[in-house]
Amino acid sequence: MSRPALSTMTAALASVIQLVTIAVLYVAVDWYIDHAEVAAVEKLPQDARAALVSLNRGEIPDPNALAALAPLYPQLEEATEASPVQGVLGFGFALIVLTSIIGVVLAYRLVAPLTRLTAAAEKIRQGDFQVTVEPGATKEVETLALTINSMASDLLALETRLKFNTRAVAHELRTPLTVLQGNLQGMTDGVISANEEHLRALLVQTQGMSRLVDQLNTLSLAGTTNFVTATTTTDLALHVSETVTLFQTSAGGAVKVRTYLQPAPAKIDPDRFRQALLALLENARKYAGDGGPIEVHTGLDETERSFISVRDKGPGLPDYVQHSSFDMFWRSERLNGRGSSGSGLGLTVVKAIAEGHNARLEVGNNADGGAYATITF
Repeated sequence: MSRPALSTMTAALASVIQLVTIAVLYVAVDWYIDHAEVAAVEKLPQDARAALVSLNRGEIPDPNALAALAPLYPQLEEATEASPVQGVLGFGFALIVLTSIIGVVLAYRLVAPLTRLTAAAEKIRQGDFQVTVEPGATKEVETLALTINSMASDLLALETRLKFNTRAVAHELRTPLTVLQGNLQGMTDGVISANEEHLRALLVQTQGMSRLVDQLNTLSLAGTTNFVTATTTTDLALHVSETVTLFQTSAGGAVKVRTYLQPAPAKIDPDRFRQALLALLENARKYAGDGGPIEVHTGLDETERSFISVRDKGPGLPDYVQHSSFDMFWRSERLNGRGSSGSGLGLTVVKAIAEGHNARLEVGNNADGGAYATITF
């Protein structure tokens, strides 16, 4: 049910209080005037009162009774004229006190949700993100409560993820650092010879840590204004050809890549696009490099949106982990320990780059076997 706006509710309450005040004041003053007249008449002597009753009925009063009423009539008229003023002042003051009390109570009812929201915001400021605020009676308070609840939930998820990522980064760096430290200590003590083979092995460890740091830096920039820059409208197929050539050269011809390129215009940051494509190609080589050639497709889908798709002939993704593949430091251990090396950040980086281009990354299994990763712009 739609809640009223705070301004609407405040105006409505003020209007109702004013109308009630006027109505009560009118009824009360009218009753007081009648009561004052009756009281003034009852104070008259019997003969004077009888003359006044006869006059009010349109009858001619008794001369003696009229003579008794004549000297008292100015006092009676003065009392009758004074009663409306006294009634308005007396009942008006009482109504002012009453409506003030009602206003204070209603104001407290309106402000109470804001007090709860303030308390919840203070808890969030102190680091307690397990906060839930009940919506208030007005639209603004309800919107603010839902925003605070959503913010607290997001902050709690972010805190949990940050703690996990911090532990994961420490775990990822611990092994190569231990290897480096052990080998360097052995070389220093003369236990391990500092020959070319050992130095190359240590170089591989440092390169792995360098890639991890670069990927973490990429993810740290995700969502910022500096993440995707220098965008230009171009054909994805042109950049795919260049990147595939670079990838095959670095792989030393150990991996076959087949390209099926159709025109696919899109507004991209070429550097980030190549980074994402290289990550997809490296991921396919790592998990399915011995299963057959890797295929790269570009073109337009049925809705005329440009896409790039990398497909392999490997074992594919288990159904229960297809969504987990976007998580940081997730690796598939399927089939002969493939994927046990690497940082586990490849698809996470690709997803961040895709979202930086307002594109969508989708992964899944091909109908004829193997996995695919598609970025649709």
